[in-house]
Amino acid sequence: MGDLRIVDTSATSIILRAEVNFTNPTSYTATIPYVDILISSNGTSLGHVTVENVTIVPGNNSNIVARATWDPLTTGGAKGVAVGKELLSQYISGWNTTITLKTHEGTIPSHPALGRALQALEFTVPTPKLRSPRPPNDGNGDDGDDDGKAHFIQQATMHLLSSSAVFTILSPFRENTLYITYINATAYYKEDPVGHIDYDLPFAVPPGLSESPRLPVDWNLGSVGYEAVRKALGGELKLKAKATVGVKIGRWEERIWFLGKGIGAKVRL
Repeated sequence: MGDLRIVDTSATSIILRAEVNFTNPTSYTATIPYVDILISSNGTSLGHVTVENVTIVPGNNSNIVARATWDPLTTGGAKGVAVGKELLSQYISGWNTTITLKTHEGTIPSHPALGRALQALEFTVPTPKLRSPRPPNDGNGDDGDDDGKAHFIQQATMHLLSSSAVFTILSPFRENTLYITYINATAYYKEDPVGHIDYDLPFAVPPGLSESPRLPVDWNLGSVGYEAVRKALGGELKLKAKATVGVKIGRWEERIWFLGKGIGAKVRL
């Protein structure tokens, strides 16, 4: 799956357009006027995928347009909300996440008996990855904990005199702007706390790479972590981050967690 685009939102849901590539291993061709498939994770329903007016051919099928509705509350209830938060949190933290697509009785509305017969079918696919060139590593202060993956937070510049930090952020969307509404985060050098951010003024994250405004940092003065940052003045070191983040897209808003490691942090006065 790829090329995610948000086409609508509500207080509990996000409707996305995605392009799907897959292989039909059979020798059969099928014309599908409409099909509905459940999205789930760990056995809990989180939404639906629908495909309309598509012809499936043997072998590779590319750029099939699908419409996905992410609505954990409606489809999975309170458990769905909890599972959905966990999946989104793992996703923006760069973890290897997957979703399960499963047929159900209403998969083919005009043939419910066929839908019931196909209920046992399910397959798991990886979620679209955050993709961006990795920031260059200058080799200074690396704690050896970089996992080599693209993360929601790509890089940071820490300003000691003004007690502030600016973050380079990677959005998973090509066309839509999301908003960060809340940040409660702690940065660590190895396992030692460096500083804390508590910020609740919304700011925009446009598609691709962008920079946050200067966020106030409450330094953990006298700690081993802060001393490592101070000694890296004019250079760069690698930090970890643990955060609770408020995310808003259109009318939809959620608070999720973020864990990042190997974040390149430039240190400036």
